[in-house]
Amino acid sequence: MMLLDAKNGNVIDWPMSTRRNSRPRRCPRCRIHQMYCFCAHIKPTTVQSTLSLIVHVRELKLTSNTATFLKEMMPATTHFDVRGRMNEPLQIEPILERPGTPFFLYPDENAIELNEEFKRKHPGPYHLLVPDGNWHQARKVHQREPLLSSIPTVKIPAGITAEYQLRRAPQPHYVSTYEAVAHALGVLEGEHVRDELMAFFRIFVKSVMHSRNKFHDELDLEGEE
Repeated sequence: MMLLDAKNGNVIDWPMSTRRNSRPRRCPRCRIHQMYCFCAHIKPTTVQSTLSLIVHVRELKLTSNTATFLKEMMPATTHFDVRGRMNEPLQIEPILERPGTPFFLYPDENAIELNEEFKRKHPGPYHLLVPDGNWHQARKVHQREPLLSSIPTVKIPAGITAEYQLRRAPQPHYVSTYEAVAHALGVLEGEHVRDELMAFFRIFVKSVMHSRNKFHDELDLEGEE
């Protein structure tokens, strides 16, 4: 950055801040420092279910956001719908026109557990509507949108412990959006889908943790898949 010395009129070559210098070295896809880029491990998975991610606008700039990578892992059947933008209300009708029987993935007091009995009663195909944001934001989506409040809520099986380390959850069983979808599809579509999604998730978490802690040793992701 060039500055003018007010005392003698000379031009000074002033170094840019470390933070600004680091920006060009961030991967545009995964948004972390290129040293810890994990894009090579994004290997799309084929699923039959439709996935509609209703993402709060504040989540879009966060490197800790997990919904972004659900779109990367299942691009053919995953949709990204943003809520919370000023003067741009969320359009629910086009979301509900997508294929599959709609279920809202959120563990409220009326949520039905996803298991084999659920699959017998509801053979699919499925359309999972998934709120993404903090827990308060996610809860409001189903409560405040009249067209969504009538859709049955579902939850992942009990006993699953969160592996997410990038944000502090209120309870150990409060999982991230990505984990919730991975475990839900593990029931609805098969354990192989869950395993493929979670293999990438662990690489994502490990990479971001390294970048935050500024570890400058070589990041070993071998054997993570």
